[in-house]
Amino acid sequence: MLSFVLCDDNKSNLDRLTKILDSIFIEHNINAKVTFSSTTPEDILTYIKSNTVDVLFLDIDLKCKISGIDLATTIRKFNKNIYI
Repeated sequence: MLSFVLCDDNKSNLDRLTKILDSIFIEHNINAKVTFSSTTPEDILTYIKSNTVDVLFLDIDLKCKISGIDLATTIRKFNKNIYI
């Protein structure tokens, strides 16, 4: 199963994207699931360090100290296999 993780500063956007992805997975019989979503980069980093993640959706402007691009760069340092 493919594991998808989502990070966006807007909880409503996270909920909508999760529903859209779940619908696509079901409609096309894709063995995948949104396993985690968060509005904070710190939560994403913690999750990714201890779980298998295949695909990561990041908002570029997270409206905090770290941007989505910075977060992706940090993640790539310890896990080069995640599709970001």
